[in-house]
Amino acid sequence: MKAAPALLLALLLSAVVSAVAQTPPATEKQFEKRVADAVALYKAGKLDEAVKAFESIHANVPKSYDGLSWLGFLYLRAKRPTEAIPLLEQALSDHPGDTDVLTNLGDAYLATREYDKAIDRYQAVVKQSPHMFEPHYNLGTIYLQKKQYAKAVWEFQTAGRLKPDDPFVQNNLGVAFEAQDNLPRAASAFRKAAEMRPDNKTFARNTGLVYSRMHLADAVPFLEKALGDGTDPAVALALGEAYSRAGRSADALKYYEGLRTVEARNETFWFNLAVLRAEAKDVTGAEQAYRRVLELNSADLDALNNLGLLYYKEGKFAEATTLFDKLSGLDPGSIAAKINLASAAVNASQLPKAIDAWKDVLRTEPGKNDVRLDLANALWQGGQVDEARYHYTEILRRDKNNAEALNGIGLCYLRANKLAQAEAAFRSATKAKSTYAAAYNNLAITLEREKQPAEAIKALTEALEFSPDNEEIKKNLARLRTGG
Repeated sequence: MKAAPALLLALLLSAVVSAVAQTPPATEKQFEKRVADAVALYKAGKLDEAVKAFESIHANVPKSYDGLSWLGFLYLRAKRPTEAIPLLEQALSDHPGDTDVLTNLGDAYLATREYDKAIDRYQAVVKQSPHMFEPHYNLGTIYLQKKQYAKAVWEFQTAGRLKPDDPFVQNNLGVAFEAQDNLPRAASAFRKAAEMRPDNKTFARNTGLVYSRMHLADAVPFLEKALGDGTDPAVALALGEAYSRAGRSADALKYYEGLRTVEARNETFWFNLAVLRAEAKDVTGAEQAYRRVLELNSADLDALNNLGLLYYKEGKFAEATTLFDKLSGLDPGSIAAKINLASAAVNASQLPKAIDAWKDVLRTEPGKNDVRLDLANALWQGGQVDEARYHYTEILRRDKNNAEALNGIGLCYLRANKLAQAEAAFRSATKAKSTYAAAYNNLAITLEREKQPAEAIKALTEALEFSPDNEEIKKNLARLRTGG
């Protein structure tokens, strides 16, 4: 099943800027009061008013560091990062080592997806304050976006050491590990996040989905928590799979049946639904689901095979033959597909197709006596006696006591009216397999033709001891006893 991607929780962390004022053109006390009043508006949660206040300050004193840094910070908080950047860059030029401004500037570049510039600013912060949590976290977030997963892992691990109780760090560390296909470490990180915040469905979702990819039973409780009463298709699908692996087919089927509309174009979903319906003995439903798979992808090998097997079990041999024939063409190296094609074709009275399929198998695996026997029997039934005899002989070359091949050789001799050779072959078959009723019956027919009715009766009587319900033997015995 396709696993859904883990959810990345990016947290843009901005430091509160310094409010140290440089000497403005206006009196210092008046300027400080204006700044203090504007900061008070921000702290009171009046962001829009604070922005307007600092815009006024900046308009009056455009080179003021406090005005530049605070207004850039507030624009960032107001989700106006493009306007924040030139102000923060100018503030930084006045105070190159200010980690607050560097951090805010990194956040602004991150918000505008100018990742390389953001990295440069955050790395400058790390250089000055290596134990500061925020830049490491945000660097990890950027490296995730840039698909530089090894760097993301390193940054999140560093952030985790600085702040070990932060679930967002562990979640995003899990995202980075999963992107590297390191599922065990991803699962460990996701689980830490989920255990830190048991109420967070995203953390439970990520944990459950990665456990599901690992085919672990631990997936179930996390997926159940993540789904709750919701309708997240990826979680429901994974939960259905987890239930199925745990042998809870009925529970799995319940979730799958509820996803038919959502997953209408998902061939993997329909295949799994077909398997679950088959397990529930809903053969008609399973057939419908397999046909849906083939509507979406007519070359799906597993669906062709499984639907063919269902048709075969139901006695729909012509339909099964069509599917196995297509499967064999799409997967010419599959021995099983050719054998299934031959079996279905025989039962569908398509003997030439069955013969061709068996021959294809033997070209690849000449030592498969069971296939060669089926081929030989089909050739004999089709009147190709010489070719049948060849294959019976090939079987006996590898397995001299093969009762079925000995019986087949006997039938070839009997058809050619070589009675002595036929009798010898049938007797050998009865010795090789003492309960082989067909060989005893054929021996009796041969003995009758050789004018040995007593010996024929003896052979049939012996056969009735282990095959008392064999109607053909009973009929032949009755006829011989009455001299018919």
